[in-house]
Amino acid sequence: MNRMEKELRANRKLTTEELAERVGERPELIRAWIRKGKLKVYDYPNLADACDLCQAPIRKGKLCPDCSLRIKSEVAHVYEQERLMQERKRRENSFLNKRK
Repeated sequence: MNRMEKELRANRKLTTEELAERVGERPELIRAWIRKGKLKVYDYPNLADACDLCQAPIRKGKLCPDCSLRIKSEVAHVYEQERLMQERKRRENSFLNKRK
């Protein structure tokens, strides 16, 4: 990573793709180093990993805020549907028990 450090010191505003091109590595490898913490992004404003779902640039984690919010919304929707179905079953059972 010595060559990479030199490039970053020379221009700390390089993007992940620009850095990869200058040091002759694949952008995926640089993103892997970012994700593993081997390459710290806090000193380099344009270095970023990629969201696991949509490939948008991210600075931490595995998902971008949009994908994270979408997944949370979908999970909340599924839980709400399950809750409503259980409520309906309870009402049906209650109604059937009253008829007996």
